[in-house]
Amino acid sequence: MTPFRPDIPPHVADVIRSLHPDLKQLIKSAIRAIVADPDCGEPLQRELDGLRKYRVRRFRIIYAVHQKTRVIRLMAVGHRRSVYEELTEQIRRKPKE
Repeated sequence: MTPFRPDIPPHVADVIRSLHPDLKQLIKSAIRAIVADPDCGEPLQRELDGLRKYRVRRFRIIYAVHQKTRVIRLMAVGHRRSVYEELTEQIRRKPKE
């Protein structure tokens, strides 16, 4: 079975780059854990249904698993206080395809 690979969009990469070095290392190792086992995160509900979250201290990594293409798409990385609202708002603004 081919392994999953991470897909990190530029806006998420910018957030990761801006973090404190200790937290950045934890986020990077969390991404490796997610790629190794995509089901390790908890499923989200409501408007974020179909996405999963992975906890890293007070931060959350929100991601989507694409089984067919074997890709883990990182949707957002941020503090738990605001990451869900920001991502929900982003999804609402995005035009339907």
